[in-house]
Amino acid sequence: MASTQTPSPARAAISTSNTRSSQEVTPDFTDPSFDPADFLNDVLPPLTLASSQSRGAGAVPLAELSAQVQSILTQINAQNVRLSNQLTQLTDEILRSGGRLAYEVEVLRGEAIGLSDTLTEVLQPDIAQFVPEGLQTAVDSDKDVAMAQKGEEGETAVEEGQAVADPDYITKLRMLNQVRSRLEDVVQTFGDAMEWPLPPSETSLTSSFISVSAPEPGPESQSLEEKGQEVARKLRNEITELLNTNGGGQAGLDAATKRLEALRELATIWKGSAEEKARNRFLDSLAKIIDDRRRSLENQGSSDQSQARSSSTRGKTMGHQRQESEGPGGGIFKNLQRLREEIYLE
Repeated sequence: MASTQTPSPARAAISTSNTRSSQEVTPDFTDPSFDPADFLNDVLPPLTLASSQSRGAGAVPLAELSAQVQSILTQINAQNVRLSNQLTQLTDEILRSGGRLAYEVEVLRGEAIGLSDTLTEVLQPDIAQFVPEGLQTAVDSDKDVAMAQKGEEGETAVEEGQAVADPDYITKLRMLNQVRSRLEDVVQTFGDAMEWPLPPSETSLTSSFISVSAPEPGPESQSLEEKGQEVARKLRNEITELLNTNGGGQAGLDAATKRLEALRELATIWKGSAEEKARNRFLDSLAKIIDDRRRSLENQGSSDQSQARSSSTRGKTMGHQRQESEGPGGGIFKNLQRLREEIYLE
């Protein structure tokens, strides 16, 4: 498992070497430089392949090493379950806070509308006592003169002045509306992601270099497998139905391509995770269905064009043959026939 190489810094940090019990070893998945192979090489002791081989410092036989691997994998599995529960809790908190923030934005919006109505209707007489109408008229006339003198530049300056003069609560309200729209997008994205489970069989480590005897899957794993397979079938059927819309033409192909692009964008949530490759394989299978339909439409279009060209060529050939059959020789025989009929009638 590990050779007599110079230990890495991570190995030196872990290897107060094998004096700790393996139950204290857990990987730090939050470290961007985490590497599974380096972690296993740092944690596990060297392997002795034969009993006659001279053992190095800390070398263990295969049976003992297998037991340590089983123990470490059990700990990693427990840690993954714990981290998954934490992620689920964070997702639930985001969903709950989304509704609460939307409610608070609506409350602030209602208060802003009420304040605006109060200033423009209820308190208008009181405001008129402090701001005479003549003063406002004079200010408006001055603005008109300035705008007439400055032209377009004056209009731009006035618009910028009005934009800067927005009250603070209006600016904050706009910001809250933007936050709400962004949060709604996040909630929608997480909802779509939760509705797209992946079958556990797609992420199985059958090709791993470590063979571990795992327990039989329980009913929960079977239900996840069935749900994941059902969602995969629904997505395939959805792509097929989109391809068959409008007679299976270009419009259906464009709709299916747009849906596939949306799924690829959604799949970026799992970028860097263990499910990334499996989801990309599934999306590639959907893309193959769309590419097959695109090639079929292209072949059909080229065959229709070739048939149209052949039919036009055939029509021209038949017309030319008919003209040749009715050429000078044909005209002479018709004239002789008509002359014979006239003589017979006389």
